[in-house]
Amino acid sequence: MKEYRKDVLTVKDIAYMMDPSILKLNTSYEDLDALIESCKKYEFGCAFAWPAYYEEMSRRLKEETHTAFGASLAFPSGQEATRTKVEQAVYFMSMNPVEVDMVMNVGWLISKRYKQAEDDLVAVRKATSGSSLKVIIEAMLLNDDQIREACKIVQASGADYVKSGTGFSEAPTTLHHVELMRECVGPDYKVKIAGGVRSLNTLLKMYKRGADRFGIGLPSAIKIIEEAKKLPGGSIAVKDIDLNSGDEEAAGGY
Repeated sequence: MKEYRKDVLTVKDIAYMMDPSILKLNTSYEDLDALIESCKKYEFGCAFAWPAYYEEMSRRLKEETHTAFGASLAFPSGQEATRTKVEQAVYFMSMNPVEVDMVMNVGWLISKRYKQAEDDLVAVRKATSGSSLKVIIEAMLLNDDQIREACKIVQASGADYVKSGTGFSEAPTTLHHVELMRECVGPDYKVKIAGGVRSLNTLLKMYKRGADRFGIGLPSAIKIIEEAKKLPGGSIAVKDIDLNSGDEEAAGGY
């Protein structure tokens, strides 16, 4: 995806930076229908679901919407063998995803198997050539030093984004995570946030602190865009976003 840092955000800008998902354990075809209809209505940037829906989802997004097709790889654990991840990537690429969001093997990171963790990402990066690759580091399970190391590994692998979480952890992504990830990767690398972003207030504060994209469960994405439509004049200046207003989300959830 192309990311645009702007001084003023419109409703269209906010919709574009959101990637709605239907990644519940009981996702159904009715959920897929709702996702497609919402992408038609709001023109979200990219959409994600489980692989069982990819063939129909990729076709319908292309034919019926302006929303890009995204694939979730090794989701949500990241604990698959590298060979399995690569085989999954090859299959996904046959459907031409614009975005591939994969999960790092965080266990290898915690065990300080840094080369093993990086090689895993590099193998998937090679298999997903032609798409944008995001790597999920599950920041809420890591301490600050581990987050810094994870960001280094992601950048070294050739991936396009570092992403905070899957949304399956109980704890949410926090403003601290956003600020630390941005500090680690520098001003020009892409940062995606997922896990607990359920209000426009939270999204705007994280954008101001350096987030580029947001992975959000479909109901929350709809709620946020409906909130955005009520902004005075249909837009908000980034300088006017109050980082001290309200509380951050108290729980995770994609």
